Amino acid sequence: MRDAHDCDVLVVGAGPSGLTAALALAQQGVRVRVVDRAAGPVEEARAAIVHARTLELLDRLGVAAQAVARGLPITQVAIHERGRHAGRMPLAGAGTAAWTRFPYALALEQFETQRLLVEALAEHAVDVEWDSALDSLADTGEGVRVTVRRPDGEETVTARWLIGADGASSTVRQSLGLEFGGRTYPQSGMLADVVLDADLGVRGMRLNLTRGGFVGILPLASGRCRLFGVVPPSVHKAQEPVETSHEAYAALEPEVLHRWFADYFRVDARLQEIVWASMFRFHSRIAPRFRVGSCFLIGDAAHIHNPAGGQGLNLGVGDAVNLAWKLAQVVHGQAPPWLLDTYESERRPIARTVLKRTDLGFRAETGDGAVAVWMRTQVAARVVGVVSRLAPVRRMFFHMFSQLWIGYRGSRAVAAARPVTGGLRPGDRAPYALLARAGDGTGSVLDLTHGSGYHVLGFAADPGAAGLDVQELAELLDDRYPGMVTVHAVPPQETAAYRAYQVKGARLVVVRPDGHLGAVVDLPAPDAVGALVAFLDRVLLRATSPEVSAAAG
Repeated sequence: MRDAHDCDVLVVGAGPSGLTAALALAQQGVRVRVVDRAAGPVEEARAAIVHARTLELLDRLGVAAQAVARGLPITQVAIHERGRHAGRMPLAGAGTAAWTRFPYALALEQFETQRLLVEALAEHAVDVEWDSALDSLADTGEGVRVTVRRPDGEETVTARWLIGADGASSTVRQSLGLEFGGRTYPQSGMLADVVLDADLGVRGMRLNLTRGGFVGILPLASGRCRLFGVVPPSVHKAQEPVETSHEAYAALEPEVLHRWFADYFRVDARLQEIVWASMFRFHSRIAPRFRVGSCFLIGDAAHIHNPAGGQGLNLGVGDAVNLAWKLAQVVHGQAPPWLLDTYESERRPIARTVLKRTDLGFRAETGDGAVAVWMRTQVAARVVGVVSRLAPVRRMFFHMFSQLWIGYRGSRAVAAARPVTGGLRPGDRAPYALLARAGDGTGSVLDLTHGSGYHVLGFAADPGAAGLDVQELAELLDDRYPGMVTVHAVPPQETAAYRAYQVKGARLVVVRPDGHLGAVVDLPAPDAVGALVAFLDRVLLRATSPEVSAAAG
């Protein structure tokens, strides 16, 4: 029996984060509604970089291929110092193709990201309710009751859970009484989409270090270019000041942009057309909590930071996927309610790490002190040119920007690991590895783990000696958790997979619905299957348990 709420989950905000959460929920049969105060998807491409880990998450939702088709893979950043070429910082290469199906950053305008997610949602009979602003919010203890205001009147909506994905000036966050601690930088930034009269190349971003900070050019699939950077004092004087509210944008006058482009970008090109241009303020802020009762915050509603490294949209999509699979399992009575607490405990530390890193990078790029300017113009540019030729450094850059480093070791939602130095551990991102077999449509180990629920990978070079009967294990788990766990045998000829998953004899690996490792159990070991079942018993509710019976009504 379904509860009396109008929907299971109400998503407030139809940006990339909110739409991703809604799509992940809808695909799992959760009754979801999406409201947004805007009249429709953004027309400006504010966020324009999608990194590898985000593409992997979108791939789990079945929309990565469309994203890649609409975007432009970017494999390097050409570093210039006041117009002089200093080196290249790679976003791919040096073995990164062995790490992920997407060894690049994807230039994709935000409106394209939103459109493909809206289209995917429509396939599940979920339409975004535009022109629908959250007017009031109350937690009833059994869910939420909200008032949604539209041009033709108001509607009261009840939901068991609410996701606040309504941006940096989040009404949801304010309604929950949460502060947004942090700082606003004195500098202003600029974003503009333009058409140039020269082809600067389609595989690289251009970054020019200047005395006042940096400016950059990112090619887009549309043939346009994204201009971005720190606004110099001369522009401040020529423009109206930008407000300090978290999402304030101010128009950038065409003549000012033309002058700035000519003086700071140092490229042999002219602006043929300015599609749109605006100024904004840089912020670094994070909410003290990502969950209050039945309400959750994701994306910019939970954290904002300066744009160094293009991390914002990607961090928000990661929030959405982490929360959505947990909500879906709780809604369906498959997981204990405490699982929802791990959304904040897993994602808030990640957000804090990204804020610290982007703050450090931003200060290095924009510091106006004599030492900072000297380091940037005399040392950094030359160092980049040298170290970027080294394969380990190229891999490090890619790993850092791509968000492949994100993991949840020590989380309550993963198994405890023995104290070890290095090695694969619960909470890590499940490794990518190509499969040798052909003809069955499976390309990598991660493809096996797509679909709902948990997935168990059974590795055994010598199944008899390891005591591993994959079919018997599958039957045991299906009886215990029907429809919640899928078991896959990885045959010994898949040597790349065995290397990636560090299998020396035999190993059982549990992959969570978000592509992170839930448990790693080596074989042979005393009661190894018992250890696996003990972990699953903790994170899942058995079909015969009183909790499941109660959830089923």
